[in-house]
Amino acid sequence: MQCRSVLTRVDALRTGELEAGERSAVHEHLRSCPSCDESVSDVDTLASSLKDLITAPPRSCRDALADSYEQLGDVWVVFSDKGLKMIRRGGTFEELRAAHCARGGCTLKPAALPEALRKQVTAALEGEGVTKPKVDWDDDLSELERDVLDTLTKIPRGEVRTYEWVARQVGRPKAVRAVGTVCARNHVPFVVPCHRVVPAAGGVGNYAYGSALKRELLEREGVDVEALERLGRERVRYIGSKTSKIVCFPTCKDAKRIRDENRVPFRGAEEALEKGFRPCRRCQPFAA
Repeated sequence: MQCRSVLTRVDALRTGELEAGERSAVHEHLRSCPSCDESVSDVDTLASSLKDLITAPPRSCRDALADSYEQLGDVWVVFSDKGLKMIRRGGTFEELRAAHCARGGCTLKPAALPEALRKQVTAALEGEGVTKPKVDWDDDLSELERDVLDTLTKIPRGEVRTYEWVARQVGRPKAVRAVGTVCARNHVPFVVPCHRVVPAAGGVGNYAYGSALKRELLEREGVDVEALERLGRERVRYIGSKTSKIVCFPTCKDAKRIRDENRVPFRGAEEALEKGFRPCRRCQPFAA
């Protein structure tokens, strides 16, 4: 075997990948060629040196790459030093880890939830609401997803809005279905209140954890769900005031102040506009 052929097989010889016949031929050449034998020694030395360079990263670096979690009752909370990353109700830790991994998450480590984040999660679950959620959003969220999730945080506690309303607010009036998808994929429910978004046709609609829990969350916040569902069956979407000529969503704080004798139900924006009513500036039920 020639020197060039031997030198191309040096690394394979070192790692044990050569077949018996080739291995025997290479060893025979090395015994008679000091130059090639020296090259093999150099490769062994280099490989050994490279192994010494491989070290585990410091714990501080590993911890910086890991997200933390804590279980509050039946609710799992994943968080980073920037804020909340995931909230899941029920299930096992293995299911939590799988969901976290599916989002491209790194290692999960148990840790105590910072008090500020704990208060936000507790307030959301108890129906007190969260004014400015502290969330560590994924970097790969689309512009639509960011806009929708940001809009959800601006829906007042004790009130609901429709999917089409959210679509209009983010400047995508035809993206009603896309808005529903973003709400369904909200990784920080309760704190980012996707439960406050309902179908325009009435009722509370679907929810990742079931309509029953959605009803419960809304009732904790002060929403009269039965009245909302009754209006839905009657196809009433808006409530106007005879005195102010202003029309609102039924759960709007201003609509709740309207006396029974002054309440005017409307099934659509066109009907309200034709009768001289203008949309509430606070809840913005529709564009004038």
